[in-house]
Amino acid sequence: MKIANEFLGYRRVDMDFIKRRISFLLIPGLVYFLLSCKTNPPSSPADIVPTGNVQLNLEIVPAPEFPVANKVVLLEDFANVSCNPCVESNRIIESLSNYTYGRSKLAVIKFPTDFPSSSDPFYLSNTAACDRRMDYYQILFAPTTVIDGLSFPISTDSVSVKSAIDARLNITPRFDINVTGSLEGDYLINVSIALLDTIGIDLDDIVIHTALTETEIEFEQAPGSNGERKFFDVMRLMFPSNDGEPIRNLINAGEINYQFEDALLSNWNLEKINAVTFIQYVNTKEVFQSGSTFE
Repeated sequence: MKIANEFLGYRRVDMDFIKRRISFLLIPGLVYFLLSCKTNPPSSPADIVPTGNVQLNLEIVPAPEFPVANKVVLLEDFANVSCNPCVESNRIIESLSNYTYGRSKLAVIKFPTDFPSSSDPFYLSNTAACDRRMDYYQILFAPTTVIDGLSFPISTDSVSVKSAIDARLNITPRFDINVTGSLEGDYLINVSIALLDTIGIDLDDIVIHTALTETEIEFEQAPGSNGERKFFDVMRLMFPSNDGEPIRNLINAGEINYQFEDALLSNWNLEKINAVTFIQYVNTKEVFQSGSTFE
């Protein structure tokens, strides 16, 4: 594990320490906001049991003679059920992904945070994966929106978020990703990746992530203090691991098959499950290309 972490270039951050330090530096009003967010945790859920498996098939396919690929931008959002500004940012992201751009141009993954409330039920159900992604970007505030790993627009400003997306849509894709999913008892995800232009790219520093998201989750009562009951594109699983899979492994092997046991859980709405795959340069954090089962 130590070798893998060093290879991936992740720099671990003591989030508790940073948050304690910030409390001494922020203006009093913001400190009050962060510390005064009381949570309203949901009632204890019924026993969650496995209902099936997730199988992920990753493969490298030959690039077409005349490569043409549509750029799909990745929007990662870090939010919390007791974060008041997250209500506005969630509305902006839902509108952009479903109406302004559509899912064929914009892939969304929402990562729950443990602040301002440590009782966020989404965070508690997937703590390790959330912490890993927060550490990677050194996320200190909710909401924080990240576009293709590089841009951090103002989450509550739709113009700022849209400008960041538009800038990335103008980038010529260097990879093509095709993602399909089928649910027949188990959930089968097939991901095909074509290398279109790798000039100047260190393939030893490229990883492939696939996230399983639930596109819409609604509570009868708000699980946090901001009153929000409906949530979109919540990350349920990162695989084949929270660190992703080095693309070099796939190039050397030609194809890699991953099978995951007990991945489909009884508290998920399987009709709302979506798979998002993205290719990321680990050190620079740039996301070259994304794809999802919505395309």
